[in-house]
Amino acid sequence: MSTPIAAPAAGGIAVASLGQARKHKRRFDAVITVEDPACRPTAQLRFFTQPRPAHLVLQFEDVDDDSLGIRVATREQVVEAIAFAEARETESLLVHCFHGVGRSAGIALAILASRRGAGQEEQALDDLLKIRPEATPNLVVVKLADQILDRRGALQDVVAQWEARTPHVQTARQARRDFVRRYPQLYAQVSDDTPRA
Repeated sequence: MSTPIAAPAAGGIAVASLGQARKHKRRFDAVITVEDPACRPTAQLRFFTQPRPAHLVLQFEDVDDDSLGIRVATREQVVEAIAFAEARETESLLVHCFHGVGRSAGIALAILASRRGAGQEEQALDDLLKIRPEATPNLVVVKLADQILDRRGALQDVVAQWEARTPHVQTARQARRDFVRRYPQLYAQVSDDTPRA
C-alpha cells in the first residue's frame, strides 16, 4: 500500500505512484514523470488542457545495474531533473514513476541532496524517507547524482549504509535484481542511438 502523498506546499516535494499522480497531478506547480522507455499510452501521465503544471518526462527502466545493457538513467536525464527542480525551487513538485518507490525516489533524492548541499547527504535521505517511507531509490540514479553533485561517494555511501541496516530494503532490492536477471527481455535494451549513462 502506498503512503498518501503530502499536500502541495511551496518548495515541497511529493513522491507518488502513477495512480496517485493521476489523481493529484493538477494540484502541483510542477511534475516530473519517470516512465518505461516503451511505456504504453494507457500507462502515461500527460496534460492535454490548460492550465497545466510544468512537466518533465524521463524514460528509463527501474534497474539498479548499469552493466546489463538495459536502458537505465543517463547523466543527462539526472542533470535535467535537478535543473528542472532548481528552476522551481519555491514551487510544489510532484515526482512519480509507476510504483513511486525506485526511479522517482532516486530522482527525488538527487533533488533533495542538491538542495541540502554537500555534507547533508544523510539528511537528504531522511527527508526522502519522511516523504516516502517505502522508497528504495534507484541505485543508478543515486550513483549519477553523486557524480553530478560532486559528492565523492557520500550519497552512495549513505544509501548503502541505510540499506545495510534495513533488511526489508535489502530483500526488495534483491528481488528486483533477481527479476531483471531472469527476465531481461522485458526491459528496453541499449541500442547504438541510445544515450549512455
